[in-house]
Amino acid sequence: MASLFRRETEVPDERERNITTDERHSKSRREVGMAEGNITNLTPDTEFKGTIKFSKILKIDGKFDGEMITDEGEVIVGSTGSVKANIKVRNAIIEGQVDGNIIASERVELKKKAKLMGDLQAKTLVIDEGVIFVGKCSVHPEGFKTERPKMNERPDTR
Repeated sequence: MASLFRRETEVPDERERNITTDERHSKSRREVGMAEGNITNLTPDTEFKGTIKFSKILKIDGKFDGEMITDEGEVIVGSTGSVKANIKVRNAIIEGQVDGNIIASERVELKKKAKLMGDLQAKTLVIDEGVIFVGKCSVHPEGFKTERPKMNERPDTR
């Protein structure tokens, strides 16, 4: 009978549980934010128009139309979420619909049924099969240079 039970110290093999590294990473970030109370949630019955500022995690399951302002925050657009805004964040996880551009200083994840109508810039991009994405995409692992070249400098043509 002892073989029917697993000791608490045993950890199931990741292949047995069929969880990818990206899923583990996303789930752990969400769980940490929720456990610490650092998440703001716009529920499916919520519609918000205007400017929203946040510094932790914003999850949108309802409708948002406006402007998002954050330097260090993360936005999660849930499967029932609809956003009409340009988004500038550290990380973005999109499961629903976004009409607007996304600029992420770190990572963007477009989940299975996400719809993005707009341009995207990020250091890291993960796109699941089944995503609808209409726009331009720029992914630069070193990030984006924001400085313009000086007028007297010429580009290196070697």
